[in-house]
Amino acid sequence: MTFVDLQRNYVIMDEKEFGTIKGWFAGRLPDGWFTGTEVTIEDDQIVVLGTLPDVNVGSTPEEKEGAAAGRIARFREETRGDRIGIAQEAEERFHKYVTWGAKLGGLTKRFNPGGGGRSNPGQRVMIGRWWRRGRGRRGARQANETQTSQVF
Repeated sequence: MTFVDLQRNYVIMDEKEFGTIKGWFAGRLPDGWFTGTEVTIEDDQIVVLGTLPDVNVGSTPEEKEGAAAGRIARFREETRGDRIGIAQEAEERFHKYVTWGAKLGGLTKRFNPGGGGRSNPGQRVMIGRWWRRGRGRRGARQANETQTSQVF
């Protein structure tokens, strides 16, 4: 490995460990979510980028791009709870954060750390532990409960 390789932040991981991670996601992801899945490792995170089933909406490129953006947004909202659960399992098993993303047509969106659609791609999303306890966004915390966060 050269100095240039080190500057590119390559993650050094043996093929066996990487194969285990890819295989685990292939077996763990629900059927029907994606028509294809790409699992990669970037720095301290696992990136799961899935291709959504094609939508045949719109006749112009603008309409198709808008339909793809809407379909990705819908997928993100409908699968949020399941994705968080799968990511927590993976984080406990592999000791790496998980970033989700979807692509459709020529559009690709990342949802969590490393992406998330923010102008600052390095920004991390913090999810409080109260979310993990099944209370969701609207749930109330107990008065004696301390607020702690986990990078997700």
